[in-house]
Amino acid sequence: MTLAAQFPASVATFRSEHGFSITVARLRGLLADKGMTIFVDIDQADAAAQVGMTLRPTRLIVFGNPRAGTPVMHVNACAGLLLPLKALVWEDDARVTWLAIDDVTGALVDGYGLEASLVEPLANAKVLVQMAASRDPA
Repeated sequence: MTLAAQFPASVATFRSEHGFSITVARLRGLLADKGMTIFVDIDQADAAAQVGMTLRPTRLIVFGNPRAGTPVMHVNACAGLLLPLKALVWEDDARVTWLAIDDVTGALVDGYGLEASLVEPLANAKVLVQMAASRDPA
């Protein structure tokens, strides 16, 4: 599999400086601190275990801020297919933790015909995901 196939251009991927559990906690904390609503936190490894399968630690966190997403969906209801936003946290085979977020702003502008200024607030989520991965300043 090529790197492009693993990480499409719209997906921002960050190597975490922390272990899996700490990374999840940092992301959840940053989202809450910025007024984001965490709608659901799906433990995909647990879901796999429930059907007798194994998956490395993997969590999908679905989140957003209705103040940013509602105006977008008001203009184009089908934008709700991309909203709320989602962040993925997973551990690879080398036990390195990764975070990823699909930057939907381009798709909302190009594919859904929305004004860039309307979707611009959604781009801030990428910064929060990157912050969750980074080492705290000394």
